[in-house]
Amino acid sequence: QGSSLICHPTGAKPRAGHAKAMLLGRIALANRIAAAPLRSAFSPTAARSPLGVGFQFSAQATRNAAAVSYPRTLSVRMDSLMAKCLIAAIIHFVPQDLIFLSLAFLAAHGMASSISPCQKQPDAAAALEEFKAKKGLEDVKVTTGRTWRITL
Repeated sequence: QGSSLICHPTGAKPRAGHAKAMLLGRIALANRIAAAPLRSAFSPTAARSPLGVGFQFSAQATRNAAAVSYPRTLSVRMDSLMAKCLIAAIIHFVPQDLIFLSLAFLAAHGMASSISPCQKQPDAAAALEEFKAKKGLEDVKVTTGRTWRITL
């Protein structure tokens, strides 16, 4: 076939530009093979071979690496903007929240104490009989202990 560099199994003559295309394809394949160890072991293209089935690259360098399940910062510096804003927010909001919540607790406690004040009785049984007579109750279930409870 003369001085042709490309051998075809059919013996057909190559088309014009075919040799250049094959040469570029071989260069691209060599680049993919050389870059394969640089690929991440977690990428979907890492398991595929540029040469086709049967040729696999080893993930030797990354097989012992732990997979990170969430993005983490490498360091949190106390002079960063986020840290300064967090400190300023705590200094600004915590005192006024404490004042508001303590006033809300005192108001709720005062209202509950006015509805049902706690009184110490010297004789609990006599106080219970007086309460039943005052309210006109007959059948009352009493739970005794440190605090006596009445269930109607």
